[in-house]
Parts: sequence; C-alpha cells; structure tokens
Amino acid sequence: MKDFSEFFNGLFSPDSWPARWFCGRWTPFHGWLYIISSLLIAAAYFSIPVLIFLLIKRSKNNLPFQKIFWLFLLFILACGLTHVADAAMFWYPVYRVSAVLLFLTALISWTAVIGSYKVLPQALQLKSPLELERIIHARTEELATANERLKKNNLELVETQKTLQILMKQKDDFISIASHELKTPVTSLKVYAYLLDNHQNGNNGSTKNIVGNMNVQIDKLSVLINEMLDSSKLQEGRLSYNMEALRINELIRNIVHDRQSAIQSHKISINEKADIWVPADKERISQVFENLITNAIKYSSQANEIIITIDADESYFICSVQDFGIGIPADQQQKIFERFYRVSGDNMNTYPGMGLGLYIVRDIIERHNGEIWVESKPGFGSIFNFTLHR
Repeated sequence: MKDFSEFFNGLFSPDSWPARWFCGRWTPFHGWLYIISSLLIAAAYFSIPVLIFLLIKRSKNNLPFQKIFWLFLLFILACGLTHVADAAMFWYPVYRVSAVLLFLTALISWTAVIGSYKVLPQALQLKSPLELERIIHARTEELATANERLKKNNLELVETQKTLQILMKQKDDFISIASHELKTPVTSLKVYAYLLDNHQNGNNGSTKNIVGNMNVQIDKLSVLINEMLDSSKLQEGRLSYNMEALRINELIRNIVHDRQSAIQSHKISINEKADIWVPADKERISQVFENLITNAIKYSSQANEIIITIDADESYFICSVQDFGIGIPADQQQKIFERFYRVSGDNMNTYPGMGLGLYIVRDIIERHNGEIWVESKPGFGSIFNFTLHR
C-alpha cells in the first residue's frame, strides 16, 4: 500500500531518473532516430482513430459491430500516447506516467480482444462483397421474373374484367328487356283478375278466394318485375328522382295503413318522436318503406309485431324498422345491400326474392345523401336504420 501511495504521489515527478539522453550512450543520430520514429508512429496512431470516427459518423449508425470500432479507436489512441511519452522521456523522465499509460493500453487492448471474440461468430456470417453481389443479382432476376408474371396476370385480369363487363351488360340488357316484356302481360292479368272479381257470383266463396290468391301472386310478380327494372336502370344511371318537400310522417302512416289493412299476421306500430319535413322523392322513399316493411313481415313469420321509429335532430331525419324474426348473421350484414345477394343459412332458401330490394333501397338512400345500416342478431330479429338530410 505504501508503494502504491508513493507511486501516485510522485506520478509526474522526474526526480528518480535521469532524462533518457543521459541513460547509456546515446549518439545524436541514435537518439533522434528513436524520437522521430516514436513521434511518427504516434501521429499514425492518432490519424487512424480520426478515420474510424468519420467512418462511424458517416455510416449513420448502420455500421455493424459499432462498439468494437469504438474500442479499437480507444486502443489505437492509447498506443499513440505511449509512443509520445516514450519520446518525451528523452527530456522529461516521467516513467510513472509511462507505466500508467501502458497499463491503460493493456486494459483497453484486452477489452477489445474479448469484444472481438464475442462478435466473431456474427462477423463470420457476414457476406463478402462478391457474395452480396451474387445475392443481389439472383434477387434482381427473381424480381424481374415476378414482375413479368404480374404483368401477365394483370393483362389476364384486364381481359377477364372486360369479359365480365360484357356479360354483365348482356345480363342487364336481358333483365331490362324481360322486365319490360313481362310488365304488359302482368298488367293485363291484374285487369282480368279485377274484372273477374267484379263479375263473379258474390255467394261463390271458393271463386272469391281463388281470385284473391291470384291478385296476391300477381302483386308479388309485379314487385319482382319492378325491382328488376329498377336494378337495370340503376346500373345504367337512369333511375330518376323528383325531389320535393315531403312530410315523412304522413307518408309512413299512409303506407302502414295500407299494409295493415292487407295483412293480419303482424301489428305495425309507429313510434313518432317528431313531425318532420324532408326534401325527397315521394315515390322512391315510399319504395324504401314498402321494401323494409315487406322484408320485416317476410322474415318474422313466427313473430307478430313490427315497430317503426321516427326521430330527428337538427340535420337528419332518422328512421328504424324493427322486426323480431330470424335475424342476420354478423358476417353477412354488410353484404345484404349488394346486388343479387341473399342471406344464406338454414331454411333461408324457403324465402322468395332475387336479392335486389335492399340493393335498390341503399341506392335510393345514398342518392338522397343519407345512410342505411342494419343491427341484427340471429334469432332475435333485425333493425334497419336509415337517415335523410333535412
């Protein structure tokens, strides 16, 4: 402990030794050769860390094993300092300082050795420039092949889309023509059924029931034909709108009154929270309510109630049509407004329809700058909500 204390107390004292010029037989040539060589080595040692520092900074922290580079920077600086001290002792013999510098250099050196040993397995896995060039070349060829394949697939997709558009156009043309052609005979059938009902024997209940059933089926056929015709017009952008100030509550009450008088299976209730006027096409909005009420009746055969709620805020008219029927699975709730889409599931194929009604309803609501959505849970019924701008 005494030696340790004496060593550091006299760390910078040159009193214990003579200057190196006076140790041994140094000739001027020998001495200056030693001094100049030591200083040149020190200058090289100090230059290399500058280059390493610039390399680290310009790599923007992307240089691998960066900590090892910092350790080597310190190691080389320490080596340079030992050579500076070695040259300085020709005039100022601070051998204790030289010993401390050598000790620090030894610590830094072995730290660098241990660090290098730890990263050696990772360093050996690094690719050489030649290997990287081969990999890049191979990947470039793979990307070029994939790009050609994508171009080919894209061309095929474009051709398929063109073919699909042609087929859809042909289908729409067929639907439009079929709808127009069917509308005339169906209208005639309706007239004949009306005449038959007026001229039949009032006491013949069987004939009256037949005529009544005939009228019901003709009405269903008329609805299907009108949906097909509207769908065709919608696709071609020919579905017309006649906007006017519409008292929506009165319209709903009239529709419900007409439907209630025609059906006995369900009670349709109206919950009115506001009396509202909206700019809308009366015929098209009537079509929306007719469709939603018809669906509510159709898909809730085991229930006996339908609730229509009317509300509004400063900007929107808000309406909901609620049934207590079979409901719609969650994964199909966004699809029901698509063209020709019909909900699938147990016994769903027993419900008639072409999957056009809600598709047309959505377009009508959106053309009124409104929004329509459904809330439903299988087995508990559905609530169809829509909004219209006031």
